[in-house]
Amino acid sequence: MKRLIRLGLFLLSAVLLTGCTGAQEQGEVMEPYAYTGDKTMYALENEFLSFSLDPATTYFQVTDKKNHTVWNSNPVEGANDEKADAESKKQILSTLLVKYSTDVGIQTTYSNYEYSIAKQVYEIEEGSDYIKVKYSIGDVEKVFIYPEALPESKMQIYLNKMDDSQKKQIDSYYRKYDVNKLRASDNKEELLIKYPDLETEKVYVIRDNLQEYISIKLEEVFDAAGYTMADFEEDSHRYEKGEAKQKPFYNISVVYRLDNEELIVEVPFEEMQWPHNYPLIEVTVLPYFCSGSAKEEGYLFVPEGTGGIIEFNNGKVQQNPYYAQVYGWDNGMKRDSLVDESRVAFPVYGIAKNNSAMLCFMEEYNTLATLSADVSGRKHSYNYVNASYTTLHSASVQVSAKSDRSVMVYEAEKPEGAIRQRYRFFGTDSYSEMAGGYRDYLIEKYNLVRYEKSGVPVNITLIGAIDAVKQRFGFPVSVPVPLTTYEEAKNILMELMNYGYQNVSVRYSGMINGGIKQTILQSVKPVSELGSRKELKAYLSYAKENDIAVFLDSVADYTYKGGLFDGFSVNRDASKYPSREVVKLYDFSPVWFGEKDWIDSYYVLKPQLAVSGMQNVAKAGGNFGTSGIAFRDIGYTLNADYNPKNLLTREKVAILQQEALKEIRAVGQKIMVKGGNEYVLSYTDFIVDMELTGNPYQIIDYGVPFYTIALHGLLPYTGTSLNLSNNYTDMVLKSAETGAGLSFTFMKEPVALLQNTNYTYYFGADYDKWKEEAYTIYNRYEAELGGLFNQFITGHERLAEGVFVTSYEGGTRVFVNYSNADYTEGTLKVPARDYKVEGR
Repeated sequence: MKRLIRLGLFLLSAVLLTGCTGAQEQGEVMEPYAYTGDKTMYALENEFLSFSLDPATTYFQVTDKKNHTVWNSNPVEGANDEKADAESKKQILSTLLVKYSTDVGIQTTYSNYEYSIAKQVYEIEEGSDYIKVKYSIGDVEKVFIYPEALPESKMQIYLNKMDDSQKKQIDSYYRKYDVNKLRASDNKEELLIKYPDLETEKVYVIRDNLQEYISIKLEEVFDAAGYTMADFEEDSHRYEKGEAKQKPFYNISVVYRLDNEELIVEVPFEEMQWPHNYPLIEVTVLPYFCSGSAKEEGYLFVPEGTGGIIEFNNGKVQQNPYYAQVYGWDNGMKRDSLVDESRVAFPVYGIAKNNSAMLCFMEEYNTLATLSADVSGRKHSYNYVNASYTTLHSASVQVSAKSDRSVMVYEAEKPEGAIRQRYRFFGTDSYSEMAGGYRDYLIEKYNLVRYEKSGVPVNITLIGAIDAVKQRFGFPVSVPVPLTTYEEAKNILMELMNYGYQNVSVRYSGMINGGIKQTILQSVKPVSELGSRKELKAYLSYAKENDIAVFLDSVADYTYKGGLFDGFSVNRDASKYPSREVVKLYDFSPVWFGEKDWIDSYYVLKPQLAVSGMQNVAKAGGNFGTSGIAFRDIGYTLNADYNPKNLLTREKVAILQQEALKEIRAVGQKIMVKGGNEYVLSYTDFIVDMELTGNPYQIIDYGVPFYTIALHGLLPYTGTSLNLSNNYTDMVLKSAETGAGLSFTFMKEPVALLQNTNYTYYFGADYDKWKEEAYTIYNRYEAELGGLFNQFITGHERLAEGVFVTSYEGGTRVFVNYSNADYTEGTLKVPARDYKVEGR
């Protein structure tokens, strides 16, 4: 049987990283993979899907047996795309893109088509239920397994096992050096330095510039003579040629599995290898899987806000491509300006075309992911959406105060486990049915159950205390200023009940540790200016008697620096950037986008302290008698701690927070979160301030309530407070379209008290000025939509520009018209800037 031709890259001083500044394995050889030449298709199959992979390219197809739709890993005609330049074409033909960095921070992207598939430096492994493709990506040269130079005594061992024909090949392709019979052009001194054995015996040296077919023959000859990889490695060290120059080169594997109706794709971190001076910083997985051509009709689904649709070939190539970070910016990474805050609450994307659709659930390590999407016509002829994952985070550090030179410092170790993406296929191009599939996924993954209550979920946020600078004994001092005392809060609830509100939850903000600008939750102390313990008890007792859930609002992950005795030490308690600096933050200006460093700074706490704070505030809430805890940060922002002494990635921090939330629920406290990141759904009773609209990316054609279709009938949720919105009519309409409840923010004191403070964003929170309008909005909303909140949403459709309809399982349809003209279809008329409910 013909021996497999191996490809090797022997790096004499290779260093493989588990992290650029962490544990390293010195002297380990990075050996690239090799294509065997096998032409047999690899296949996986079950009753729902069939998967076939071509070993000549590693491209694959997934066939959905329900409707015989075929989904391709790469565009079938990608190599012939006339629109694509050479670099874009390489990316279209790739199944992986990798980005690496140098020690000074220069970043470069390699496509695995150019640096692996085209060179056929990969191997395919087949298991009982998986297919694994092991790629070597980089500047890899073919190195054949035969000696480049051998002393005659050792060469004779192999010659004795060769026939005459094989011996002739050795004579033809090796030169036998004899120090006593050198040519005039030979430099004896250099040869003796290079081949010290020449002092005592002759040395065989391979001739230069052999053609590949000759190298293949020689490898076969030596293999037949018993030459092994171990011999090759020993002989490669025999004659020193100086240290091999390292080049960017990466080993990375992709594993494919079928799981019922879904394709599972994994990229194991433990199988990622790279040289120490070219660390791998990002991997893009299947960048063009299921992409649509310029000739096809369809759309890309992106998780912006509650969902966004980018129609194929929409011509918006002058607009920026879509780009968003899953769970938003990691504040463990430094930034000096902020123009747009990209943030995704649910890690899902999809593609629909030809009456079929694909939906990707980003599972393991979605905390490290960013999403990209673009339409045809910019760089090539394809519409695509994909996810990239950060493998190492970094920061630039100045070498010394006397030098302008900077170097990159990386997090202490690469992640454990594997990136995992789960692809589900649909026999429809309806995003509503795709969202229904996501609902099924969430129910199974997070054990979600039906929401049983009827009536509109209403969140009332009451502002307790803020801080303001007052003169005390001739000195400016920051002191708590009450905006809604306990007694006033009770009176507001009494008035709301008299109005006829039902299903009300209250988030009481600014009640503890200094007010809205809260300090570390090492201990939890009520703001004394809000009233006595007796008044607090009376307020909470009234709420309980009237079935009003009061949530104690808190911030666990961040802290302002309070007084000398607040228990916070910056160097001990704050998280660290990859540069090892303390994570110190300022708010950003919406005008000039830089840091407002004249306003108080705040800090990201170590994750362990944040979890401890969550536990402390839950205990305090139980002692006060609140129904639950509201978090302004947990479930909304997610920050890593890059301290090399105790690195905690976003993935690990999310797990710590989940465990803490589970413990809080276990002691009887309910949980309210802001935003509603997917990983907290198991432990959440109410989501407030959900981003129902998202950022106004021009490339997105229109928004859809994908996330809320999945959640409706499982969890109550609201958008931002109507009275703090730029346009509360738009927020009412968006709430009606997405099936959201209503949210208001109130304070008893007049808003004039906010002048000359940092809290002017509460401009519309005056309760006395808003209470009548709030009830008018609520009363109609409850009358027309109140019976829908325990039902699933079964459909959503865009009827015209700015006109949408949302359908419920009970048959009710909610029409929403954002436009300035009435919408009429048959007997249906939806007034301009209004909603209409039919089928109640």
